[in-house]
Amino acid sequence: MLLVCAAPLAFACGPNKPAKKVRVSIVIILASETDTRVDKKLECIAREVSKMHPNLKGFRLFKLSCKSLAVGKADSFPLVEGKTTGINVQKAANKMDRIQLVVSPPMMGEITYSTPCGKFLPIVTPVWTKKGEKVIIAIRVQPCQKKK
Repeated sequence: MLLVCAAPLAFACGPNKPAKKVRVSIVIILASETDTRVDKKLECIAREVSKMHPNLKGFRLFKLSCKSLAVGKADSFPLVEGKTTGINVQKAANKMDRIQLVVSPPMMGEITYSTPCGKFLPIVTPVWTKKGEKVIIAIRVQPCQKKK
């Protein structure tokens, strides 16, 4: 359900690359318990995250990063205040258009999952900024085998 919410962000990293590489896009979202403003592009994610974390009221887009990674290659993406998250593309898109990733958000250990191509998966991290904002990362992978 959260995977389809970030559709307004889908345009952000340009066209798909050839199938030997996987385009990884990460949106860094900062959520607040006090500021109630929600970035228009994040309304759907905010609604869904708030169901599990009702104390988070405001959501703002902090940064978008994109990299093309070869299958089996790991790389790190900067987040905020010197924090990073590692991503390893383990398997390219299969017949069902799912790509397998290992994500290493700060303070969480490794998360291995298979994600639908072209959809964002938000991960609420345990990281708080110095300004008291919760760090959420939303990850999308492409190219897709099927036309969307």
